[in-house]
Amino acid sequence: MKTIVNNNLSDKYSKGTIIIHWLSFLLIIALIPTGIIMADMEPGIAKINLLRLHALVGIIVFVLTLVRVWFFFRHKRPSKLETGSVLHNKLVVWIENSFYYILILLCITGIGTIIMGGFGEAIQSVNASLLPENLDIPPLNAHKASAILLIIVLFGHIGGVINHYIKNKENTIKRITP
Repeated sequence: MKTIVNNNLSDKYSKGTIIIHWLSFLLIIALIPTGIIMADMEPGIAKINLLRLHALVGIIVFVLTLVRVWFFFRHKRPSKLETGSVLHNKLVVWIENSFYYILILLCITGIGTIIMGGFGEAIQSVNASLLPENLDIPPLNAHKASAILLIIVLFGHIGGVINHYIKNKENTIKRITP
């Protein structure tokens, strides 16, 4: 028998958390295709410019994530959503927390790739001839794997919101909108 769940959807996140959530979402949605496109590009000015954009937006996401972690501990959060299933409740918490870990890992591996791969000088000088030829860089491999994990968790998060709306008839997005 299904448990009837009635969550308090008027209990919202702080305004700062809401702004960071949606701004991060938009920036991450921009980072995903730039990373995919850049991976298949031949060295050249277009790749350097895309790399510069990707690195800049990635650093912004890193700062926003760190600020959001700070908000997480400094501001009151709404109560956890109940789904009617103990296992599902744990999955919701796991997915929410995974975003922080994966985003921080992605940013650190991105910075590590720039440093260990020697991309810094190429980015600063906008000189494609300085791009490294060997891309077998451990942080780059970890960056790619983390990006795939992030995409999976992102789809899980969006799917969870849709699933909650369909099964419980609750618009949980109200909690993360102004």
